[in-house]
Amino acid sequence: MDQREVIRKRRGAEEADKVFAARPGRLEVSAPLEVVQIDHTTSDITLVDHVNRRPLARPYLTVAIDVASRIVLGVHVTFDEPSVLSIALCLDHCVRRKSVHVPGTLEEVIWPTAGIPKAIHVDNAQEFHSDAFRMACEDWGITVEYRPLGGKHYGGHVERLIGTTMGAVHVLPGTTHSSIVEKGDYDSEKHAALTLTEFEDWLHLEICRYHNTVHQALGRTPLAAWADMGGDTAGRQVVDVDAFRISFMPFEWRQLGRTGITLFGVYYWSDVFASLVGRGQGKVQVKYDPRDLSQVWVIASDGRVIPARYRDLSHPRISLWESRRARKEWQEKHGGRINERILFQLIDAQRRLAEAARQKTRTARLDIEREARLPRHQPSRDPSREMFAIDTGNPDLPTYEIDEFNDPRRKN
Repeated sequence: MDQREVIRKRRGAEEADKVFAARPGRLEVSAPLEVVQIDHTTSDITLVDHVNRRPLARPYLTVAIDVASRIVLGVHVTFDEPSVLSIALCLDHCVRRKSVHVPGTLEEVIWPTAGIPKAIHVDNAQEFHSDAFRMACEDWGITVEYRPLGGKHYGGHVERLIGTTMGAVHVLPGTTHSSIVEKGDYDSEKHAALTLTEFEDWLHLEICRYHNTVHQALGRTPLAAWADMGGDTAGRQVVDVDAFRISFMPFEWRQLGRTGITLFGVYYWSDVFASLVGRGQGKVQVKYDPRDLSQVWVIASDGRVIPARYRDLSHPRISLWESRRARKEWQEKHGGRINERILFQLIDAQRRLAEAARQKTRTARLDIEREARLPRHQPSRDPSREMFAIDTGNPDLPTYEIDEFNDPRRKN
């Protein structure tokens, strides 16, 4: 009988493939940022909430590794399941120069690696096939390569990194270990001690330690490999990192009208809209951050990115999860569309219930964790309202002397 068939019958098809399936040659990459592999995993640890420090959930980790140097280019940690947002925030981390504070000291560990990947290798998860991800990669000149169906050996570099990282996690309080045998009678929830922020800080320090440890396959540290291969001069740096992040955010198509745009039942406005209405804009692409719907970004037909805020600025920040829950509740009880005023009233009521229940349920405490980690938008700058001193270089223009007694800078 065929030996492959023997092993398949005795140990299963997967074991037979490990022994007999054809494998392509090694992935040879000679330069940093040439190929970056991205993957998600559920971390082997139970974390606590930041208010009562009670057991909450296991976080999800999205990690990006530069194949040539084995540098961890970026990571993202969250309680929310992997999504387009997870990818956007991981890639945002990839293009930023980073440093990590050492607890109990004034020192910082430098994490100097950053840049736009030339190619990204991913699996076939739904979020990697989203229009937002594929279109943004095309805009930034990134080639996307998907793992062949059944090709479990693809993406090996990032999977080995995840395995190494989880091995380090297993020494932390609250670890779930990687198997029931390893876990034994260890009570993960009883020993859970770290919040999401604390785990994220630990992870960043662990990555910096890994960067400065000799890698067996490289014969040097990942940081040394990055420097030797010219990672710092690869010419793939991002000037406007905010524009890069926004480009990977999820989006919807909406009609721009005289009252602005509506998204998820809320009206948005920007003064710039006045010059666009009636000029053949048609439907526009509206980018949004699911964590905070108080601001969206409208992509005009000429490519401009226009920040837009609530038309009613008295509304509080809300998340997409809160919006969906409120609209679902209204639909189930009343049917039809919900108006904006009632939407925010329902969300306010739900927040009050969550606050009252936070001692009781994990779901309520997860909502509070989301609220605590919401991004803080900086107010949009309006140059038309600012005053600047301008040197025209024209000596014929008159100048004026200021009486020192009337000089507003003079102190009495």
